[in-house]
Amino acid sequence: MQLSQGQRVFRVVGGIIFFLILIILYAPFFIMGLLSFAERPTAVFPPADFSLISYQKLFDPSNFDLYRIPGEPLANYLRPIGLSVTLALLTSVIATVLALMAALAFRERFRGRGVAFYLLLLGMVTPGIILGLGFRLFADQIGLPTGWKTTGLLTHIAWTMPFGFIVFLVFLNRFDRTIEEAASVLGADSWTVFRTVTLPVLAPGVLASLLFGFTLSFDEIQRSALVLGRDQSLAIAIIGATPVRITPVLYALGSLIALVSFAFVAFYLLFFERERRRFYGGKVAEDEEEEETGAAEGAVV
Repeated sequence: MQLSQGQRVFRVVGGIIFFLILIILYAPFFIMGLLSFAERPTAVFPPADFSLISYQKLFDPSNFDLYRIPGEPLANYLRPIGLSVTLALLTSVIATVLALMAALAFRERFRGRGVAFYLLLLGMVTPGIILGLGFRLFADQIGLPTGWKTTGLLTHIAWTMPFGFIVFLVFLNRFDRTIEEAASVLGADSWTVFRTVTLPVLAPGVLASLLFGFTLSFDEIQRSALVLGRDQSLAIAIIGATPVRITPVLYALGSLIALVSFAFVAFYLLFFERERRRFYGGKVAEDEEEEETGAAEGAVV
C-alpha cells in the first residue's frame, strides 16, 4: 500500500518524537550508571577515570576511606532499605487485594456506581503533599501515632490502590464471562469459579498490580515525608544525604535499584506474554497470521 506524503511526514515526525521520549526517559539512567563508575567525586560527564571503587565502598565500607561522609556506605542504608521493602510489600499486597475486590464489584450495576468510581480514583489524582498532609492531620485528630505501620501504610495504600483498580478493570473488560457461567452450570460454587477460572485469567493483572504497588511505594517521597514520622524510607534517606555531597556511591546505589526495577519489569513482560499465549493462543496466532497476510498483500499491491 502506497503511503501519501502526509502519512510519511506523520510517521517521520512520530518516530522523532518517540525517539526523543526514549532519550528523556532513559538518559538519566545511562548518565547515573556511567557516573557510578567514576573513581573520585565529580560532576563532569563522562567521568575521566573509571573504577569499581564506588560499588566496593557501597558493599564493604570498612576497606576504603574514600568519600567518608555520613550516609554513603550501604550499612547506613540497611534500615531504610528494610523499611522501604517491607512497606512496599505490604502496600502492594493489600492494595492489590482491595483493587481486585473493587474491580470485581464494578462488574455489576449498582446505584452510585459512577460516583464510587471517581471516589476510588481520588487517591491517584490528589497531589501527594495534599494526601500526605490530610492523613497527617487526620491522624493527629484521632490520636493515631505517625509511623510506617500506621499512617505510612494507610497513605501508601490509598495512593497505589487506584492504579491496581484500573489494571483490573482493563483485564476484566476483555474477560469472557461465559466461561464463569459454564463452570457454574457444571456445578462449581462461586469460590471455585473464582479460584479456578477467574483468578488464573487475571494472573497477569495481579502481577501488574503488585509491581505498581511495590514500585510506587518504594520510591515515594512527598507523602512519606509527611506521614512516616521518625521512620525513614530509602528515598528519604537518599534525599537527606544529597545536600551533604552527591558522590558516585549514591549513583552506584541508584544504578543497582534501577537494575532491579528493570529486571522486575522484564519478568512481568515475559510472564504476561506467556499467560496471553496460554489463554488466547489460538486467537493470537490468528491475529498474527492476518497481520502477516495483510502486510504481504500490501507489498504486492
